[in-house]
Amino acid sequence: MRGRRWKTLLVTMALALGGVVGAAATPAAADPPGGTLRGVYYDGQFCNSYGSEGARTGLWSWYYCEYRQSGPTGPGFYFLWTFNY
Repeated sequence: MRGRRWKTLLVTMALALGGVVGAAATPAAADPPGGTLRGVYYDGQFCNSYGSEGARTGLWSWYYCEYRQSGPTGPGFYFLWTFNY
């Protein structure tokens, strides 16, 4: 019986702690007004070539590739944002 109580207590504490950690996390960046996130890439040259190809063929009016680094020493990624006007 005691084992079940301890297990219940530990599970309850873990769920409560998970809620605290989840509430303290920062939300993801919102889309720019009128923008749509089309993809995330490792290579900035590929991001720009894909964006310009989409603009040239009429899939979107305008695009830009935003660089974000994940953490102070983490890898960087390029976010392709597209806009239709």
